[in-house]
Amino acid sequence: MKAKYILAATVMVLTSCAEKAIDLNPTGWYSESVAYSSEENLDLYIKGLYSVLYSNADIAAGYIFDDSVTDLVKQSWYNTGGGTVNRFFYQDNVVTPESNFRSNWGLYTNIRRINEVFADVHDGYAKNLNEDVLNIRLAEVRFLRAFAYQELVIRHGGVVLRIDETKVDGPEERAKARSTEEECWDFILSEYDKAAAVLPESWSGTDAGRITKGAAIGMKARAALYAKRWQVAKDACDDLFELNRYSLVTGATVDLYNTIFTQPYNSELILPVYYQQGNGGSSYRQHNFNSYFCPPADGKAYNVSVGAAATPTDEYAGMFDIKVGDSYEAFSWDNLARYNNQPFQNRDPRFYASILYTGATWRGREIQIYDGGADGFMTYKNVGQDNDHRSTTGYLFRKFVSNDNNMNYTSILSGQYWIEMRLAEIYLIRSEALARLNEFGDAYDDLNTVRRRVGMPDLPRKSSWEDYLQDLMKERVCELGLEGHRYHDLIRWGKAQEVLDGKRLHGVEVTPTATGYSYQRIECDPQDRHFPERYNIFPIPQGELKDNTLCTQNEAWL
Repeated sequence: MKAKYILAATVMVLTSCAEKAIDLNPTGWYSESVAYSSEENLDLYIKGLYSVLYSNADIAAGYIFDDSVTDLVKQSWYNTGGGTVNRFFYQDNVVTPESNFRSNWGLYTNIRRINEVFADVHDGYAKNLNEDVLNIRLAEVRFLRAFAYQELVIRHGGVVLRIDETKVDGPEERAKARSTEEECWDFILSEYDKAAAVLPESWSGTDAGRITKGAAIGMKARAALYAKRWQVAKDACDDLFELNRYSLVTGATVDLYNTIFTQPYNSELILPVYYQQGNGGSSYRQHNFNSYFCPPADGKAYNVSVGAAATPTDEYAGMFDIKVGDSYEAFSWDNLARYNNQPFQNRDPRFYASILYTGATWRGREIQIYDGGADGFMTYKNVGQDNDHRSTTGYLFRKFVSNDNNMNYTSILSGQYWIEMRLAEIYLIRSEALARLNEFGDAYDDLNTVRRRVGMPDLPRKSSWEDYLQDLMKERVCELGLEGHRYHDLIRWGKAQEVLDGKRLHGVEVTPTATGYSYQRIECDPQDRHFPERYNIFPIPQGELKDNTLCTQNEAWL
């Protein structure tokens, strides 16, 4: 008999204070007969398996998240916390089969727990539950297992598929060979199909926020894109649009656009991951995102040092076009006079929802990212600045940073939700799939739909993949930057070495003057970064190779 832990389920957070979020303390370990004795117990058990989504949510990952290991973000420290990222780029031995801070091999623990559900149902423990209710819950866990495998495959390539639904692999099944990457994608796509066929289009009440049919279809589209199955990706996007349940948040103002990230349950969210802010303890799922990445002056009222553990780079900020006269053009620091020495005015509206800069308004004050300013600035160094909460790039995070005045950065942390998938990504997936199918007219229609909703002009249509890719790369950064896509995009496009290897990241040093500010673009890396080709795939952990004698290492890491 296997013990089951009925977990506190704080996955769903409701927008009205009058409505009560699910917030129950764990009551202990139970047998299968108790876990499946009622729909209520089953729901507590199933919602506990949503930890797959929490473990993948960059917003709660501490100092490091996927976009930190790209050109979009610079870690401020070298020896502590996110300094591992800097050493990753400066040294050759930070990622090895024995130690890999970027690996997510621990998802196999989640997969085992999910497989236990299927085995329990096979063994008849859920026979007294309503069949329709049970099937929907099984579709949820089927989605979560597919998602876990997808996250493993995009990092490690083909992995060991442990997918028997009649029993859980035990010691006798320890030795098992890896499936090919194609076989893994076959399984993942099939699982999303099975989940989508059963999941509801929406949930209501305290169940709002659970996995839906749209989430399964949307994630199938992403998986198909990564698997290079262009027609499957395009068709999945079409299927999602046919649900007619989601719409882009429209409006050319930054306040309207920013509701994507500040208004729970808005029309664009397909797969959000909600948190519950509180006073701490096991019944809450809050996180330290604000503590690590907010403007440093936010902590002064509480006498704590917070923020700027990592900050946006000028490579990221420079992606956002600037309006000069009646038209937008690519931004360049060489054209400051053309911009009337106001580089942060008249930018693509998405800039203001993503990045804070000197002069920006934040929580009723003006951001000051310069030496002696409230938020501070420091030149990046390899030593002597660990836990010094000042920007090394002249920018700060805006996207996902909460302006909630209830936070005290100790017992009450951030309850900001993470966005695993939203509708803009679906437009961009379909656009890319169409371009791969040489349907460039329709591909640009989708690109421009995403741009139009913030008042950006249409991009002129190109007719070759390489020309189109330049537009797509920029659009995905402006729209999806800091949402965890950039690293994997560069890998799958074959652009990682071009963008990351032999480069130094940049920031902007701002200095107050009698008439405003002066600006100087600076390097914020003391040496060239290294991103060799073997980094395009993660090594299989040495522990797995030792325990599983049939598992082989990726060739790049032999």
